[in-house]
Amino acid sequence: MVIARSGNKCAYPGCNLDLTIDPKVDGDRPKATGKVAHIAAASPGGPRYDPNMTSVERGSAQNLIYLCGPHHDAVDAQLGYHTREFLTDNKRAHEEAVARAVRNALGDVTYEELMVVCAVIASTPATPQQLGVELALPLQEKIDLNKLGSTSVQRITDGLSQTVRVEGFIGFQNSVAPSFGRSLVARFKSDYYAARAENLEPDAVFDYLVDTAIENAGPRDTPQIRAAALAVIAYLFEICEIFEHE
Repeated sequence: MVIARSGNKCAYPGCNLDLTIDPKVDGDRPKATGKVAHIAAASPGGPRYDPNMTSVERGSAQNLIYLCGPHHDAVDAQLGYHTREFLTDNKRAHEEAVARAVRNALGDVTYEELMVVCAVIASTPATPQQLGVELALPLQEKIDLNKLGSTSVQRITDGLSQTVRVEGFIGFQNSVAPSFGRSLVARFKSDYYAARAENLEPDAVFDYLVDTAIENAGPRDTPQIRAAALAVIAYLFEICEIFEHE
């Protein structure tokens, strides 16, 4: 969740370094080079440790920040400057900037970006158990039941602003290849259950699905690709019968 919301970039003010090395040959995978740092330390004696926090709070996304190697080391060594407030404020500003870039790019998403993202998601063959699309719960009921946080709700709302475009694209692809939609849903479900198998919380599951689509969409990590991934995942979240099953 932390890496996804950081846009694969260092959250240190003024850095913004890309923290993924793209593969140079087929068969290799992208390599993440960033480091996740605790804002308030995980254990006593660590940088900015707060004894009033619970272990859950210490390990939550709100207490973690994604940084390049040098800035990761600096924030844990130069404690006079890198206070808890400094890191919290800059993490928030960075994540808001990433979200704003994706939100602004939603209007620029074309069929090219949708083709890249949907082709990635639909690349896994459907199994007989995964072919159907059953009626999902109403959107707000699904959000409430899974206790999705405000950030996830905002991302879903942003993504659903492109429902007509995504639905039209998938409908067109189905007219050419009737199995396209079923394969899309099958891969989406497969990634969802993989995330649940890791005991991720619903907010982290949603971010995992979006980030998986982005990660496998090739070397172009652009705001438009991120916006297309968000739009497709939000659309599938709305129509598919997952997430509400606890």
